[in-house]
Amino acid sequence: MTVILIIAIAVIVLGSYLKNDYLIVREIRINKPKQQIFNYIKLLRNQNEYSYYNRKDPNAVKSYSGIDGEVGFTYSWSSKINSIGTGTQTISKIVEGEEMCCNIKFTKPLPLKSIAIIALTAINENETKVTWTFSSFYNFPLNIIIYFVDLEKLIGEDIASSLVTLKENLER
Repeated sequence: MTVILIIAIAVIVLGSYLKNDYLIVREIRINKPKQQIFNYIKLLRNQNEYSYYNRKDPNAVKSYSGIDGEVGFTYSWSSKINSIGTGTQTISKIVEGEEMCCNIKFTKPLPLKSIAIIALTAINENETKVTWTFSSFYNFPLNIIIYFVDLEKLIGEDIASSLVTLKENLER
């Protein structure tokens, strides 16, 4: 009983010292005008063509509500693949021609909330830097579990893959 109590106290203490928030940023340059890229990325349905997660399970059950490309549009998914899970993505903010922000709520395999922002910066009239930012906050005890997972690598690689596919699709 004493050992269990010591382990429980150690876990609580560890959890109170570990970070709770994560920020992952990836960028790519695309040889297309900024507005052309923005018109494409603001439509969540287009993620079926470039998002690593959407492409990983083409059999995921998907539904949409609202007007795509406008604040409030929601995309829901349900996948039997555990790493894809179940959740919703809702456009929460649009700065026309500049950025799109989405709130992501995962319900399975774990309840999590995240924010994804895709921002565009014109390099010149025919080249644009696309920056994809993913941020999330993990409460105790999930922050202890996440501590042992390299989110920067895991999610970062998936976002980078999505950006490469986006570039390939748009530069065709």
